[in-house]
Order: sequence, then C-alpha cells, then structure tokens
Amino acid sequence: MDRKTLKQAPIYVRDAYNHAIRLAPSDLDGAIRTLVKVVREYPEVAATREKLREFELAKARGMNPLLRAFWMMLSPIPFLLIKLKAIRDPYGALSLCEGPLAHCVDNPLILLAMADAGEDCDAMFISAEALEIFHQFHPNNEGVARRMAEAFQRDGRAREALKVLQEISKRHPADLSMQAELRSAIALASIERGKWEEEGTTQSKAADAKAAVTQQLMDGSIHDADQAKMLIEKFTEDLKTNDSVDIRRKLADAYMVAEDYEAAQRELKIVAKKLGALDPALDKSIEKAYVAQINQAIRELKRNPTAYDQPEAQIAQLEEQREQYRLDRAVTRVETYPNDTQLRYDLGEIYLGRNEFEKAIPHYTEALHSPQKKTACHVRLGSCLVGAGKPQEAIAEFEQGLKELHTMKDKLRVDAVYGLGLAYEALGQKEKALECFREVYQVRPKYRDVASRVEAAQPSAEAAPEAAPEQPAPEK
Repeated sequence: MDRKTLKQAPIYVRDAYNHAIRLAPSDLDGAIRTLVKVVREYPEVAATREKLREFELAKARGMNPLLRAFWMMLSPIPFLLIKLKAIRDPYGALSLCEGPLAHCVDNPLILLAMADAGEDCDAMFISAEALEIFHQFHPNNEGVARRMAEAFQRDGRAREALKVLQEISKRHPADLSMQAELRSAIALASIERGKWEEEGTTQSKAADAKAAVTQQLMDGSIHDADQAKMLIEKFTEDLKTNDSVDIRRKLADAYMVAEDYEAAQRELKIVAKKLGALDPALDKSIEKAYVAQINQAIRELKRNPTAYDQPEAQIAQLEEQREQYRLDRAVTRVETYPNDTQLRYDLGEIYLGRNEFEKAIPHYTEALHSPQKKTACHVRLGSCLVGAGKPQEAIAEFEQGLKELHTMKDKLRVDAVYGLGLAYEALGQKEKALECFREVYQVRPKYRDVASRVEAAQPSAEAAPEAAPEQPAPEK
C-alpha cells in the first residue's frame, strides 16, 4: 500500500477532513466518527490518519482511567476477529481496528493487530503509527520500542529509529549486542541523511518545501497563519500578471486563515463585482469573513475590557450588528433565488435562532422539497410550532422526523425528542413529556435544561416547570 497525500484523495475525503477539524472543538467524538469513515475507506491517506490519531489521543488522555480499563478489557474479542480477518484480508483487518480505537486509542491488543495488518499490507507507515501510539502510553515496553524502531527503518525514517534505539541503549550500557545494533542504526541514519543532502542544494530543498506548503494550503489541509502568509505573497505576486477570479478567491482563503478578515472581504468583493450577478456561495463567503471580523473584535473587547470605553455596551452592539447582517444577507439571497431550498433552510435557521417562529415556518416548509434537508426540516418545523403555541401540529412534525433518526448519537434526534417533550408538556401530558426528557438526559445530561426538568420531576411526576425554554439552537 502506497502512502497518499490529501491532494491525491477524492474531494469528499478532503471535505470530511476539513469538516472534522471544524467540528473537533465542540464535538470531538463527532470529529472522530467523521474521520473513521474515511480512514476505513482510504487507509492510505496519511493526513486523515494523522488527524484522526491526534483527536483519539486527545480523547484518551482526558478519559476516566476506569473507562479506559473497561475498553481494554473488551479488546480480546475484537482482537481475535481482526486476526482471523487478517489471514485472508489484511486490508479489511485494518478497517476493523478503527472501531475499538475510536472508543479508546490506548488499546495495546488492537494497536498490535493494526501493526501486524499494516505490515501484511506492506504499509510500514501504518505499522509504525500503531507502534508509536503504543509506545506513547507504554514507554517501558522494550519489545514494542524495538519493533517500532524497525518499522521506522523500513519506512525510511532511520533517524527516528536511531533516537528510539539510543533510548533503549541507555538502559543497557554494558550490552555489546545493543551497542552493535546502535552502530548499525547510526550508519543507516547517516546514509539516509547523505541521500537527502545529495538530492539538491539547501536553497532548492527550501524552495521545494515552500512549494509543498503552498500546495497543502491550496488543498485545504493547512490551517496555520504563518504558512498562509506564504500563500498571500504568492497569490499577490500572481495577480500582477494574471488578475483572475480564481486567484483572488484563493487569496481571500489565505487571508481568512491568516485572520486578516478585512482583506479577505476586499478580495471577495472584487470577485463579486467581476461576476456581476449575486453568487450565493460567494455571498456566504463574504458574510463569513464579515462575521469573523466582528467576532474578532468581540474577543478583543472581552480579553482587554479595561482598554476600551463601555466594553459591554460595545459587545452588545457588535452582536446585534452581526445578527442583523446575517439576517439581511440571508433575506437578500432568498429574494434573489426563492426556489433554492438550501437558502430557504438557512433563512429558517436564522429566524428560529431569533425565536421568530412564524417567519421561519414558511422557509422550512419550502425546504422540505430538498431530500437532504427533509428530516431536519420536520424537526425544525416542530420546534417552530411549539414556539408558536401549536403543540399538536408540532408532535406530528417531530414524529415524522424521528422516523429517520434512529440513534441518540444524532444531535438532530436529541433536538427532536426534547422538542417532543415540550409539545407534550404544553398539552398537559406530563408523563409523556417526562419520558422524552429522561431519554435525552440518559445520553446528554448537559443538554439545555433537561437535567433540571428531570430532577424536578423526581419527587413527583406532576412537578413539571411551567415555562418552556427557547427552542434548540439552529445550525450555524
């Protein structure tokens, strides 16, 4: 199996990669699930594997030790299934490893099974990856450390292998065989370094590295401001000889990564002027840059409140300005393209977020014509109808949406079940309402006010709160 870059992967793999990065800060498990799907299908794409392991390591380090021990205790069964699968289908075995590792990446048996399967697929980079994670959690396992060094060497990473063997040799200063092995590793690392130096001058390698970083950012796989500045220089220079819409779009993307939102808006507005007609996707990009600029100002006011006059009033004004701008742009897009179901759905989301339920309803109703948004529209219509004082109609919408939502891991199902509880409560059906709230509480105890609702009902199922909270937050 040959290692591939993100650029060589299908576009939906790159989209999933970028989506997972955006999702991780608020939903680490969701980001992991997103990447597991693409890693199972395209195990050879290095960038997705690296990002998945990064997220899994973060999850494992914050995990309760008892829960970690629980997942380790369950590992013998999947380990046996993986080893049986590997006899005839090592690629399938790699795929089977991802499930247990998504629960807890500190799983020695599964990591060893992945290392074996990677070797069987002639993918030493996967074998080295698994052993490296094992070593992070269990650094005193010398057998795994030695195997990791060998995997590094076979993967063309002799210098990394040398570092591992040097650490091992410190534990055995009098072991002559260990010293001989270390000398061989030093020789191999020297050969590897020599080959690298023969490939070109320092300047040519630096130029190649710069080109590689440029290509990565153009592929959407780099999110570093310093590296983005490299692209800004490149595209600004390119514009001198080719003032194209494509280059200006790319320049705007680079400015966004560099957090120069005003410059991003400037470039996008030039593109809009060149195109003439309103492009909904471009208009959304301009909105994104404008909103990011306001959020940047709000963060600054919150960080340094003493440096500004009336910071709280300024924050409130900026927040109001931001939400009004989002609404105005969404209305303009719908007025220009009234039959675009995605734009109608987006406007419905904004009205729902403002608790303007009656205004949101016709847009969700129109968006029902989109197969991709149909289920979400039923749930959102239910939320609007609850807010508009029509609980019986809301129940019908929630039930329609729940036909397609089968697991509480789906945030939309959580919204639907909670909303159904509100509808039942409004109709005075407190037992049914409490049943819904309990279902949410079991999987998402911190979801909105569900904990207080369930706890308040513990002494008596009749002790339900009178005031219904605002509707679930719409998608951003």
